[in-house]
Amino acid sequence: MEPASSTANPVALRTRMLRAAGWLVGGNISSQMLRLLSSLILTRLLLPEAFGLVAAVNTLYFALVMFSDLGVWQSVVKSERGTQPNFMGTAWTVQLLRGVLLAVVVLLLALGFYSASDYGFFQQGTVYADPRLPPMIAVFSLCALLQGLESMKLAIAQRELKVAYLARLELLTQLIAMGVTLALALATRSVWSLLAGILVSAAARTAMSHWYLPGPSCRPGWDASCAREIIGFGKWIFVSSIIGFLAAHGEKLILGGSLSTASFGVFSIATTLMMAIMGVYASLNAHLIFSTLSEALRSDPASADRVYTRVQQLADIFLGVLAGGIFMAGHWAVDLLYDARYRDAGWMLQWLGLGLLAVRHQVVEQLMFAKGKPAWVSASNALRATSLALLIPAGFAAAGERGAIAAVVLSQFASWPVALWFKHRHGLLTLASERLWLPALLVGALAGWALDAALSAWLA
Repeated sequence: MEPASSTANPVALRTRMLRAAGWLVGGNISSQMLRLLSSLILTRLLLPEAFGLVAAVNTLYFALVMFSDLGVWQSVVKSERGTQPNFMGTAWTVQLLRGVLLAVVVLLLALGFYSASDYGFFQQGTVYADPRLPPMIAVFSLCALLQGLESMKLAIAQRELKVAYLARLELLTQLIAMGVTLALALATRSVWSLLAGILVSAAARTAMSHWYLPGPSCRPGWDASCAREIIGFGKWIFVSSIIGFLAAHGEKLILGGSLSTASFGVFSIATTLMMAIMGVYASLNAHLIFSTLSEALRSDPASADRVYTRVQQLADIFLGVLAGGIFMAGHWAVDLLYDARYRDAGWMLQWLGLGLLAVRHQVVEQLMFAKGKPAWVSASNALRATSLALLIPAGFAAAGERGAIAAVVLSQFASWPVALWFKHRHGLLTLASERLWLPALLVGALAGWALDAALSAWLA
C-alpha cells in the first residue's frame, strides 16, 4: 500500500491516477480488439440466433448478480479499514454466501423458464420461448459459485490503483476463454461453444485472482463490526444495483420477450460493437474514477470537487466526440466488418451511439457513491428504469423495432434532472463542469459526417 504521505499529496494522487489510466486504456483497447476479433470470427461460424440466446442468458444472469449485489468490493475500496485482515475475511465470507445463494436462484430460474415454456407463457418465436434457453441458464450456476470464490486481492488492487495487475489478469483470462470458444465453435458450430468460453473465463479469473495478484492471502472469517459496516453500506448498494441494472440493461429484458431470437442476436451485435467503442470509458469509470474520488475524499476532502470537475471535463470531451461521430457514421462499422445478416445492427449502433452522451453523469454518480450517498444514484436509476418500462412497449407498438430502439436511447437521458440537482446542491454545477459536452458533440458529428461522405464516395 502507498504510504500515507503519498496518498495525501494531490500531485502523487494525480501521478498514480494517470499511470493507472494508462494501464486501463491500454488494457481495455487490447481487450476490445480481442473481443471484436472473436466476434468477427464467430459471426461467420454461428447463426445470429446463437448470439441472441447467449445475450439473453447473460442478461438474465447479470440481472441476478446485480439483484444480489451487496457492494462488497466498494466497501473494501471505500472503508478506512478495508485492508485489515478481519475486514477482508468478513467481506470474503459475505461474497461466498452470496455466490452459493445466487447459484441456487439461477437453477430455480432455469426451472421456471422450462415450466413457463411448457405452459405457453411466452410468445412463440421470441427468445424466451426457445427450448434451449433453460439448460443454458442452468449452466450459469457454476459461474455464480466461481465468482463467489474470487479473492479479495481484486478489491485491494482496485483500492490501491494497482491497475497494471488487473489489466494483465483480464487480458490473460480473455485470451484463454477466446481460444476455447473459437476452437469449440470451429469444431461443433454450436451455441454451447459460447457458454463453454464463459465458464472457462470465470474459472481462469478466479484462479488467477488467488495466484497471480500480489498481496497477502486472506481466509473467510467473521467480525460483527465489519459485517455491520459492509451490510450497512451494502443495503444501499443492493437497492441501487437492482434499479441500476434495470436502468442500464432493462431494455434487453423487455426486448427478449418481443423480438425474435435472430433479431435479438443482431441487437446484441450492435451492443457488442458499442461496448468495443465504449469499453475504455466503462473501464475507467468502473476501476479508476470511483477509487480516485474515494481516495481524494479520504485524504483531502477539499480537493475532491476539483478532482471531480477535471474528470467530468475529460469524460465530456471523450463521450461528446464519440456520440456525434457514431451517430453520423457508425453504420460503417457493421457494413465493413459483418455480412448482410447483421446489416440492421448498423442503424441500431448509430442510434445507440447518440445515447453515449447520456452517460456523462456517471461521473457524478461515482462521486455520489464516494460521498456515501448512494440513494441519489438509486433515484437516477429509478428514473431511467421507469422510462424504459414505459417507453419501450409504447415505441414497439407504434413503430416496431425502430420505435423500441428509439425509446432505449431517449430513456438514457431521463436521469439528468437528478444529477443536475445533486450538483446544484453540492456546488458542482459550474460553467467549468458543463461547458464542454455540447461543443464536443458538434465536433464529433462534423467528423462523423466527413467520414461518412468520404467512405460513401470511395466505395461508390
